[in-house]
Amino acid sequence: MIRSILLMLLVSFGFTATAQTEDELKALAIAQAKIACEATENSDYETLFDYTMPEVLELMGGRESALGMMAETMKSMESQGVSITSSEVIEMTGFAYEQDQYRCVIKNKVVVKMSPEQSTQSISHMFGVYNSDLNRWYFIEGAQINNQALIGMILPDLKTSLNIPPDERSMIDN
Repeated sequence: MIRSILLMLLVSFGFTATAQTEDELKALAIAQAKIACEATENSDYETLFDYTMPEVLELMGGRESALGMMAETMKSMESQGVSITSSEVIEMTGFAYEQDQYRCVIKNKVVVKMSPEQSTQSISHMFGVYNSDLNRWYFIEGAQINNQALIGMILPDLKTSLNIPPDERSMIDN
């Protein structure tokens, strides 16, 4: 009888510890996605790249090259009167442990001012992969997961059951 009770306590503690860990990982994913979104909004690409999948940065020629490309792109956009006015996390829409790693999908909203009169509002998703060694979530645009050519270069063995809906874009008045 005592063995049965001990076994039940160990099993239930194990489930509680796992659930707590997953809740902590979910909270960390949201917090780090918010940091990435704030960095995007504030043109802080050093910080943004701290939360960008390293494979993406490698594909861009490394971190320094990626920073140069981003600065050039943003300068070009600004010269045309285009700017990111907000980037925010809405909610986590998916979470799973697959292929020996935790993953998540986070819905976000980005507003880009196109002219003094109009902006584009995008509802998109960030696909995150957790690096337990660094206690860090790394993100990629969810739409890129469906781009087989690109994802084959970045994460060639990726298989996921997580749903990543297509981006939604609309024009809004300023």
